[in-house]
Amino acid sequence: MPEVEYLKANEADFFDLVDFLNYVFSYAYQPNNFEAMLPGLYSEKNFMTGTNYIVKEDGKIVANVGAYPAVYHVCGEDLRVSGITSVAVHPRARSKGYMRKLMGMALRDMRKDGTALSFLMGRRQRYEYFGYTPCGVRLTYSCNTDNIRHKFSGAPDAGVTLKELSGENAEAFDNIYRIHHEGGVYIKRPYNRFTDIMATWENKTVAVYLKENLIGYLSVSKDYSVIQETRVNDWNLLGEMIGVYLKQYQRYEVSVTTYPSEMPVVTYLSGLAETVTATDDINFNVTDYPAVLNAFLKLKSETSVLPDGELTVGIREFGAITIAVSDNRASVSVTDKNPDFTCTHLEAMRLFFSPVSAFSPGTMEVNALTRGLFPVPLFIKSNDRS
Repeated sequence: MPEVEYLKANEADFFDLVDFLNYVFSYAYQPNNFEAMLPGLYSEKNFMTGTNYIVKEDGKIVANVGAYPAVYHVCGEDLRVSGITSVAVHPRARSKGYMRKLMGMALRDMRKDGTALSFLMGRRQRYEYFGYTPCGVRLTYSCNTDNIRHKFSGAPDAGVTLKELSGENAEAFDNIYRIHHEGGVYIKRPYNRFTDIMATWENKTVAVYLKENLIGYLSVSKDYSVIQETRVNDWNLLGEMIGVYLKQYQRYEVSVTTYPSEMPVVTYLSGLAETVTATDDINFNVTDYPAVLNAFLKLKSETSVLPDGELTVGIREFGAITIAVSDNRASVSVTDKNPDFTCTHLEAMRLFFSPVSAFSPGTMEVNALTRGLFPVPLFIKSNDRS
């Protein structure tokens, strides 16, 4: 029997860990290079001791769960969050319970340090065992050259230019760093890792200029088919930006990702795009319901009017919470009141955050307050996913 150790990876484990992840994911899917895909986490300069839970058999890494902390700034509130990533088990070490044990270790540590929310990408049923389920609302607009031609009666001409940046464009990235951290909702991206975070999943950063002045940026997929993130100081220029983008990258169409709380983008694209789809965003797991609901209901109140009322929900794995709304202000707190209804953690997640709850909020479908409050606009942008 091998000697089995459960540990947190340190700097001495870096190269072995990256080699292990490259092997497992290449073996299961397609060739992978974690230093290129996730440079903000798995490059030598950015690797953080204690953020990867590993199993070693006779000194060799055979399993891993990454749990990377971050701060989510939402309407003046700072939430501790964590991105779960790089969940991997060596093919010869499967069916030994390693993944379940490491996920349990990561979740216990998150609860201890006050993490309010964590998220991951992966198969739904695989991670619902650990409290994660598809939630949030993501909107994807498809814009094409015909849309642009008819919108502007030809080619748009507003003096907008686009420039793809490399890590050497320090001044431009400094401005983009500032722009990213303006406004009410963003994951705080550390300055010393910012350019690498912007390259997550090999995304490209494109600076937007108006007559020599940098006015915003786009974060786009490596094949230029998707604009993942959009920030600009004049949303009326969004159509011109898309028109220039399609011409510059010789594309007929591009998908633009946005979220219900980004109303200027939603409003503009709803009058331009060929199609739009609404889907869940990613797998979420809320561990502090009052903190998350207070922050994101405040966000929702900025783009819609919340109905007055009160609702008490009993969550079997958490306890009861009361959601009270008055004059478009929501307050969520733990309570000992008798709940209006009781549900499981996964059912509560779907009620509060799933896009489906807008149409069918389960057993609460007769409650008018739930139809006005939910779904709460939870989301994580591409560069903050790992």
